[in-house]
Amino acid sequence: MKKYALITGGSKGLGRSIALKFAQNKVNIGIVGRNADTLENTAKDVRVYGVDCHVFVADLSRVDEVKKLAKEALSKVNTWDMLVNNAGFAKQKPLLEMELTDWEYIQDLNLRSVFLLSQQIVPQMIEQKYGKVINISSLGAFYGTYGLGAYGVSKAALNQLTRTMAVEWGPHNIQCNAICPTIVMTDMGKSIWGKPENLKMKNAFLEKIPSGRFGSPEDVADLAWFLASDQSGFINGQAIPLEGGKMAQP
Repeated sequence: MKKYALITGGSKGLGRSIALKFAQNKVNIGIVGRNADTLENTAKDVRVYGVDCHVFVADLSRVDEVKKLAKEALSKVNTWDMLVNNAGFAKQKPLLEMELTDWEYIQDLNLRSVFLLSQQIVPQMIEQKYGKVINISSLGAFYGTYGLGAYGVSKAALNQLTRTMAVEWGPHNIQCNAICPTIVMTDMGKSIWGKPENLKMKNAFLEKIPSGRFGSPEDVADLAWFLASDQSGFINGQAIPLEGGKMAQP
């Protein structure tokens, strides 16, 4: 039986790696993003593995586009088995300098879109009595990080949303979990941690990771695939740190 995974932010970074990992395991893919060209580039690489790949262009910070995406996705595939809420955005700004428009955009994309899209996609998972919801959160949900207050708040709330999803949807054989990676040098990661003024903070962070490195997109994709597989059937409502041991030491 074919399985289908809908992955937001799927054109690059973590979403692209997750899409490729799932495709390697013969899952058919739907990828969501704002740029049609980068989506098509990823779709081309996904299809190399002999699976279907549907492309959906949407700005998930907008309520109308989330609803339009859900309607279009369900018209293409009426049984999405897996939903990976990966789309997200971070802007480094101290709280006293944070513009309200930036705060709202971060919350709308990182949190509200997950709620709205899941609300549209999960009912058909309930109907088929099977589903996996994987929310890509951040280690920043557990710490206060200078300049990343809005982002950290959105991810901490996302972890709580994940727990509530698990409580409400677990009885329908739907497992909902969040992955909380440490710094990963995607384009978004580089835009923050590649700044010269953040070098000292970045190095201090790295020194506290016993594994001696930051995360990779493949690390996140491997865990996402485990959580999407039947092997994770009794893991539910967890916000899983993916951080090379950083939280094991002060």
